[in-house]
Amino acid sequence: MLWRHNDKRHVVVVVGHTGVGVSSLVNLLAGCPVSRNSPDAKPHTRWDKKHLIQIGDSERYVSVYEIPGFGGDIKDGTLINYVRSLHAHRGIDLVLYCMRPMRDTFMPQTFKLLRESLHRVPFVAVVTGLEYYGETMEQWWSTPSEKDKPANGRMLEMEFEMTFQDHVCVTTLPEVAIDDNKKLTRRREGSDEDVENLVCKYCKEDTKTPAAGGVWWRLSARLKVRAAIYAH
Repeated sequence: MLWRHNDKRHVVVVVGHTGVGVSSLVNLLAGCPVSRNSPDAKPHTRWDKKHLIQIGDSERYVSVYEIPGFGGDIKDGTLINYVRSLHAHRGIDLVLYCMRPMRDTFMPQTFKLLRESLHRVPFVAVVTGLEYYGETMEQWWSTPSEKDKPANGRMLEMEFEMTFQDHVCVTTLPEVAIDDNKKLTRRREGSDEDVENLVCKYCKEDTKTPAAGGVWWRLSARLKVRAAIYAH
């Protein structure tokens, strides 16, 4: 990937365990299919993809970087180094941390490494796969999944030491999978609006996170990542 030195757009990074729906979340935010995905949840993203996505009612676009799933074919260390390099070169404004309501998708160690690498960058938890959950999807965050346990949102913080600036509980089902189901349609439309509002909240027009590293650090990081990609 070649970065443009004069690109001042906000940078949003979408990460998650392989199979949690990173590509589907990108498509939801874009409002149309811009990333290849399928209902069998197989990992399709071989390397990062950059999407220019319009947000809100303005003419403003953000750069959305879709990172391949952790736990997939590309080593997690390579992916983390890439995110570090991107932050050093462009400055990351927001991380959408995608997970499903299952413990094996939380990745607390990966979360910790990303947090340590992206100082002061807001992390938003995006819990997917909740199209059939409860009276509202938001209930997942505020209620426990196990007896005598804290609410799920609190559990992430207490048990896994995963603290987020914000969260959103969504469905990323594509429109073709919904047909005429009114409940699913409402949930998908609400999910689209909620995710877009969070991006607008943290990517305000008059702010932009500066690049985190110096020229030599950025060059070194990019060379290391490219070497890892070619080795892969």
